[in-house]
Amino acid sequence: MWGTLGFLAKLLYAQGVSFEALVAFRAVFGWLAVAGFFLATQGVRNLRVGRRDLVFLFFMGLFGVAGFYLFYFYTVRESTIGTAAILLYSFPAMVVVLARIFLGERLSPPKVLALVLTVAGIFLVAGAYDPANLEVSFFVLTTGLLAALCFGLYPVFGKPVTGRMNPSTILCYALGFGAAVLLVFAVPTLDTLAGLPPGYYALLLLMAVAHTALGYALYTFGIRRLEAGQAAIIATMEAVVAGILGVTLLGEEMTFLKVLGGLLVLSGAALAQIRFRKPHPRSLDAIPRQR
Repeated sequence: MWGTLGFLAKLLYAQGVSFEALVAFRAVFGWLAVAGFFLATQGVRNLRVGRRDLVFLFFMGLFGVAGFYLFYFYTVRESTIGTAAILLYSFPAMVVVLARIFLGERLSPPKVLALVLTVAGIFLVAGAYDPANLEVSFFVLTTGLLAALCFGLYPVFGKPVTGRMNPSTILCYALGFGAAVLLVFAVPTLDTLAGLPPGYYALLLLMAVAHTALGYALYTFGIRRLEAGQAAIIATMEAVVAGILGVTLLGEEMTFLKVLGGLLVLSGAALAQIRFRKPHPRSLDAIPRQR
């Protein structure tokens, strides 16, 4: 499901919708769907959180939602959806580095290998082997990696609250804070949402409700029934789906070296997420991610 996000975004960009307005619409209406479902099933009482927890939830929303949405969908607009998706999947390697720096987690041999595979893959995807003919500009490469960094920061900021709050409450607050920030960024370009054909408003609602609320529900259902290694490998299918849609439906170019680079990044992503010991309940693996 998440693998189609870039393709749908490209369709909306072709209609003149700005990436700021797109992500704000998706976040706001996605949050309304999540909050409505939360209130209907769990009630207002479960929304109560401490002031200290609100700080972590705000930063989850600021970086893991607002920063991620802005950087990722800008990268989708300026490059191919396959490239954007592959760059995003450098996030497990970034989480490894962040966990080492800020949380003191051990850098095991499999994690080191995951970092090497990721860096090598990004080198090929970006076309850095031929500086005169880069696949993406340095700025777009940077925004793609910043999207991955922001996505990786979501569980880092979420770790302190995981043991005290249920996943639905975390998502509701983080998405709400992120939506508020994105709405501020989108104000100057909200008019690009006006006058669209009816079918494109349906696409916007699909991205907001199905890809956010339903996508999160399916993800949660899946990780409860799959081993960590299985979930990590299956999750990499998102980038594969994005790449296939870009090539078949949008005519985007996919060279052999870019495919090889993508495989290296996805291999590194899967390896970084596989845990050879059962994770502690408050480890980064215990924190549900949102897309």
